[in-house]
Amino acid sequence: MEYPDSFASALTGNWSGVRTTALQHGIRFDIANSGDLLANSRGVRADIRYANLLETAFTADIDTLAGWPGGTLYIMAIASLGGDSAETNGSISAPSNLTAADGFKLFEAWYEQSVFDDRVGILAGLYAVDSEFDVKGTADVFLNGAFGTGLDLSETGINGPSVFPVTSLGVRVRANLSQEVTVRVAVLDGVPGDPNDSSGTQISLKGADGLLIMSEINYQPEQFDFLRFGLGSWLYTAEFKDLLDTYANGDPVRRNGTYGVYGFVEGVIFTETEARDQGLSAFLRMGGADEDVNQIARFYGAGLVYTGLIPNRDDDIVGLGIAVGVNGEKYKRARQSGGVAVRDAEIALELTYRAQLMRWFSFQPVLQYYINPGANPALNDSLVGGFRYSINF
Repeated sequence: MEYPDSFASALTGNWSGVRTTALQHGIRFDIANSGDLLANSRGVRADIRYANLLETAFTADIDTLAGWPGGTLYIMAIASLGGDSAETNGSISAPSNLTAADGFKLFEAWYEQSVFDDRVGILAGLYAVDSEFDVKGTADVFLNGAFGTGLDLSETGINGPSVFPVTSLGVRVRANLSQEVTVRVAVLDGVPGDPNDSSGTQISLKGADGLLIMSEINYQPEQFDFLRFGLGSWLYTAEFKDLLDTYANGDPVRRNGTYGVYGFVEGVIFTETEARDQGLSAFLRMGGADEDVNQIARFYGAGLVYTGLIPNRDDDIVGLGIAVGVNGEKYKRARQSGGVAVRDAEIALELTYRAQLMRWFSFQPVLQYYINPGANPALNDSLVGGFRYSINF
């Protein structure tokens, strides 16, 4: 846990010394609010949507607080409101990664115990896998949700995987095999929340839910300023209906589980001579999912990100990215057999610029262009434009 000398990067400052005192006892409070105002030109219909997300987090270093080495307690609650731009844009990917059902909920609540000088960590509780799995720090600037968890993973499961905005109970084990190699494995309830009730925090453990099992290995070679490779896999153990195949009586064939794999690389391409934290970075992400039960069979994402492009704007970030979700053959054949036309893929392009106007406030204009939104031939290509603001309290 960091112990800053001041809280100049927070709008509300040091709370008359309360934050510093809390940190000295191993407790940290974080509060942030972000809002997206996005307008789409066509898609299902032209419209303007606003989404807001308030995040409050509590972190406790149990060693400092209670003398128990290696323990960390983390609790995060979120409050969300506003509309989903994907509803009027018609896209598979979410134009705003803040979008969630209106309401207040406990989002994460877990305890992690590290052992062997932090070479191994065991975490248990309400856990969002997208906090550690399929994470590309270089892609953090983008608003479209597909640049976070790829569509080949985010669009799976009975109620999605355990990612924002719905999480499930689970256990995660981390092992630092060396300074360069880290392995993570997580086992979670296969159905986060309640598919029939999006309000509040819903925890319901049922045998039919099965499990979601995730694994990822990261390799970050020491000889580079920043270069990281990741390879991951996921598996649901529950039963799923086949998208196309049926039994003799016409019922869909039941498949025992579904799976997928993904890989990514991100790193610095070059840095400015006089400022090592400024320059051009990039990421590339690819993944595939079992076509028997999943709509998105393949996903490709890539982006270029430049920090400090404009002189005297050292903390500003500009990003250009592309996300491509490709429909599986079974999904297309099932739709076509029902008389519904479908295109092969949806393509989303994003150009955005995050301006750090104050240490606690950023403003971020964005333009997104959707080719074949929803892979629906009845929808015209759509332009989405607007802005995000973020405030650190």
